Amino acid sequence: MLGKPTTFWGKLKRNDAGEVERWHPLVAHCADVAAVTEALLTRTLLGKRLAHIAGHGPFEETTVARLSALAALHDLGKLNHGFQAKALPPDAKVERRGHVTEALALFNCEGRDAERAALQRHLPTAEFCAWADEETTVRLLFAAIGHHGRPGNLESAHFDRLLWRATASLDPAAGIALLVAATRVWFPSAYASGGKPLPDAPAFQHAFAGLVMLADWIGSDASDAAFRYQTESDAADRMPFARDTAARLLMSLGLDVSAARGSLGEHAPVFERVWPFAPHGAQRAVLELNAQPATGTLTLLESETGSGKTEAALAHFLRLFHSGCVDGMYFALPTRTAATQIHARVVAAVRHAFPDDASRPAVVLAVPGYLQVDAAEGKRLPGFEVLWNDDRLRADRHRGWAAEHPKRYLAGAVVVGTIDQALLSTLQVDHAHLRATALLRHLLVVDEVHASDAYGTRLLDDVLGAHLAAGGHALLLSATLGTDARTRLFAPQSNRRPSPPPLAEALLAPYPALVTRAEGEATATVTAVEAPSTSKPVTHALRAWIDEPDAIVQEALAAARRGARVLILRNTVKDCVATQVALETAAGTVDRPLLFECDGKSAPHHARFARVDRMALDVAIEAYFGKGRERSTGVVAVATQTVQQSLDLDADLLLTDLCPMDVLLQRIGRLHRHGERVRPAGFEFARVVVLVPTERDLGRLILPRGEARGRHGFGTVYDDLRILEATWRQLEKHATLEIPEMNRQLVEYTTHPEALTEITKKLGGAWLAHQQRVDGVRLANGGVASLNVVRRDKLIGDLAACFPDKLDDRRITTRLGEDDRRLTFETPFIGAFGGKVRELNVQAWLSEGVASDGAASARPEGESVVITSDTATFVYDRLGLRRGDA
Repeated sequence: MLGKPTTFWGKLKRNDAGEVERWHPLVAHCADVAAVTEALLTRTLLGKRLAHIAGHGPFEETTVARLSALAALHDLGKLNHGFQAKALPPDAKVERRGHVTEALALFNCEGRDAERAALQRHLPTAEFCAWADEETTVRLLFAAIGHHGRPGNLESAHFDRLLWRATASLDPAAGIALLVAATRVWFPSAYASGGKPLPDAPAFQHAFAGLVMLADWIGSDASDAAFRYQTESDAADRMPFARDTAARLLMSLGLDVSAARGSLGEHAPVFERVWPFAPHGAQRAVLELNAQPATGTLTLLESETGSGKTEAALAHFLRLFHSGCVDGMYFALPTRTAATQIHARVVAAVRHAFPDDASRPAVVLAVPGYLQVDAAEGKRLPGFEVLWNDDRLRADRHRGWAAEHPKRYLAGAVVVGTIDQALLSTLQVDHAHLRATALLRHLLVVDEVHASDAYGTRLLDDVLGAHLAAGGHALLLSATLGTDARTRLFAPQSNRRPSPPPLAEALLAPYPALVTRAEGEATATVTAVEAPSTSKPVTHALRAWIDEPDAIVQEALAAARRGARVLILRNTVKDCVATQVALETAAGTVDRPLLFECDGKSAPHHARFARVDRMALDVAIEAYFGKGRERSTGVVAVATQTVQQSLDLDADLLLTDLCPMDVLLQRIGRLHRHGERVRPAGFEFARVVVLVPTERDLGRLILPRGEARGRHGFGTVYDDLRILEATWRQLEKHATLEIPEMNRQLVEYTTHPEALTEITKKLGGAWLAHQQRVDGVRLANGGVASLNVVRRDKLIGDLAACFPDKLDDRRITTRLGEDDRRLTFETPFIGAFGGKVRELNVQAWLSEGVASDGAASARPEGESVVITSDTATFVYDRLGLRRGDA
């Protein structure tokens, strides 16, 4: 509608002067959202997932109609005068109010209020009692009302009668009656007698809240290709247009995957159609899993690095997708670097699996700061618009819709991102319910899963539990997961502290292995997977060089001069940079060609770079160490943990700091990774140099209260010195590591509680306090996670199900202690490797003096850039970001 609103409005558009130029009637907007809700329940797997949570069979037409009618009432609160006053000029002296708490206040039963009772009489209360008991239906209405990202608290919603009294121009009571009457026309079967009662489970209410959040976001798209504002010439009933638009949009958005699924034909794509080789070992084991499970499933593939777990996961997805058991996939990686690398591989696989370009699912990169769908990149424009450098995305902007906002990532078709996006679905943060409900459609793949972090493990437990309870499917991938960790991840949610089997039994568990548990089963089944036909013997040498970067780089350069590819992995960025500087000094001009370079500049590879520079570093290191990349000379690269996961790198020699055994095995996975490669003379066999302290006693790093503090990440990056001690002992015991035959015993002897307790008993003294400290901290961190998760066992509207107030200074994150700052630059500066830097993350411990996210200034100074934010100064160049006083 053009001009100023003449009745209750739901959406507005203002001109540059702040004047309303167009408006959308509230009833029309409610029709849009109700139509999307109906389509999500009938055209996607979400209907089946919500029915599974409810313990129903498939939803009847009556149930879908009633839930859609409740979704139509989601904006009931906009009928109050305080909200409608938002259409007045900005300088108008009137009270403006919201619409969520105001709607909940209509149901707050504190005291008696005749005006509130009169308003409630216009609601279909009698039908609410027939749809289920009245409280159940009203709670579902509360879920719909809380569609702006967080469930409301009924107890704090106080009724203000002045907001709801009739005036000469607007009568809220008449508005309620009109909206309810519209739902009777739109969903007549909702008001028919009979039908199953609506579900009363709290978990169902939370899932329905997420469904309405998603529907509202889609239904609020006012573009011409979506739910354009109603005009005077449109039909009086918006619903036929809304239903047609909802059906078309769900196809464009990739939520309705019927066309993509149909394009696969009668049979799922065979493995060889997607990858140019036959499946082997772990891949064959996954292909033998049931592609049409009747209930939710949790599966773990534990197999050595380089065994093709990524391809196995994608093959599992394609089979589940073809059979209709999933509508998409979320591939969760531990780091942004890993996510960007795997994204490219998933794009290629999806292209081969779905040869029909018109119906091929979009592959979204779910990493904040990136805008990427398939191979196309987007650019943000003013007004929240995005410009895509791809003809198809420009023609159909909805294909990139999920990538344009982090809260929408999980609504994509095939999505690759970090584990954080999945964990946000269970934390008390805005739109957690939207994320959680959208995730139910997907095969959830968690790569490089581990359980050393009690906080993150508790969150992942919750995500997996909710996913399975809805009939969803999850696949965990790990090169080295101890039995203790596996037991915790596979325990039913009712058993929060399961005990692992004894160490002697754990040592007998097969490796590689496939572990499965179906929803409702109390225990998991462990099956041996065919091991590779060839073994990789890895010889190692313990060198007390961890404090001597000069000795480290001399060993590395000597190997590079003989044609070897050499990786130096340090536990901390500080050590990484110091080693890089020592390497450049030792190389001088003669050996300079042996150094890893990016954009013609020698550089380390770590996390403390701007996004554009990290992307350049990733491309460069794969060019030096990737498959099929041959060089006439050797090379040395210095890095941190950023290269130990998901990157397909192949080194001839590895020098690494002492680290936990499971991490060490990941790092060794970058050594002699490609068996077909011809090695330089002297490097025919895999060899690793493990850098250790000069003093053998790690106990000297334990403080009086049991806390460990030392350099090189001892006590910080890796807080449990018992695991480092156990790892050191295994390396002293075994001069050669047979991979993968020894993986099980190496991991169990360094992670199993019995093995760690035995170390404490033998060493005594400070180690006893250290064990108590480690156990106490982990217990506390798990408790913090429990405080931060969404309480899906509590009724929507109750205080226990509510989130902290937005003004609460408690910051809830996916990784405990993570409180990074994001600096933005009004004038971009040229990064270390030629790209424009518009924003930069500063890690929490480095951010002293930076009050909050916000603007920063940058000025060139020689080959570096000096960055100033609040009272902090940083230097940024080819060595990365560091404090100005470093």
